[in-house]
Amino acid sequence: MKSILFTKKALSLVLLAVTMLTAGCIKDDLDECSKLTLKVVNYQNDDITPLGDVKDVSLYVFDENKTLLETVQLDKDFIVNRKEILLNYPEGTKLTLVAYGNLSGGNQEVKTGTKAEDLLVSVKKTDDGQAFSPDSIFYGNKEVVTFGVGGYVGGNQEIVIHPRTGTVTMRTVNLPKAPLSGLKAGEDVTYQFQVDRLKESLDYSGTQAGSTVHYNPDGELDNSREWITPDRTNMYDNENLQGSIYYNGQLLQSVEDGVYEDGTRGPITVQAQRNTLIQLEWGDDGAFLGAKIKVTPWGVVDDNIDW
Repeated sequence: MKSILFTKKALSLVLLAVTMLTAGCIKDDLDECSKLTLKVVNYQNDDITPLGDVKDVSLYVFDENKTLLETVQLDKDFIVNRKEILLNYPEGTKLTLVAYGNLSGGNQEVKTGTKAEDLLVSVKKTDDGQAFSPDSIFYGNKEVVTFGVGGYVGGNQEIVIHPRTGTVTMRTVNLPKAPLSGLKAGEDVTYQFQVDRLKESLDYSGTQAGSTVHYNPDGELDNSREWITPDRTNMYDNENLQGSIYYNGQLLQSVEDGVYEDGTRGPITVQAQRNTLIQLEWGDDGAFLGAKIKVTPWGVVDDNIDW
């Protein structure tokens, strides 16, 4: 009987130990039990990790001297299920973590080297600086210090990545009234929108870098002979841009600011996960009146400018 009781007690202790190990960390120092995970947020800082908007993440791991140690690839399943990111470094190692999301779409070029300053995520472009739209890029960074085996000083750590692209649409009002000089009799007129003063790259700190590029959003004439962009053009978020319209290769008009819906005048910006509508207006006498600008969140269909 004593043997049976001893066996039951021993079995109970084993089961208890297994339960405690599987239920969580039981060490006195919780830093050693901490873990590292990834969080995806939208432009309002709402947690959208489970939605799957970010399908892949490249995690660049740098030491305290900003030397690249490794690149960790996270797939969609890993991201949406908030799986633990395992980094195997000695205790007390200071790491800078840089995360870029949605690079695998292939609509940007990624350059890396031995140092953090070598990391650039650049739009593709032509020789004359015309840029092509990147994918819906997300970015975030985090500095951590390792503790124990797989833990971190300060407890659980989270790398938060934010959206870094927005869109632009453009249209005209009274374009047929705009004076066009230098045209030959009967010459057909073609128009082209252009957005200038954007940088081609984002660096390891998420800052715009590299050469200045421009975008040429596709346009078409509507039934009123106004030039409009039927689709949104994706680009990195940016400030102090210039919007222009050309005819047959000649500059018709350019603007650097406009009147917003609240009545204020401000520069042209591209904001993360929002669309910037730039409306260029002419009077009945052909005089250029200026631009009106409307910013709306993605998913909101409201391009009415009535001010």
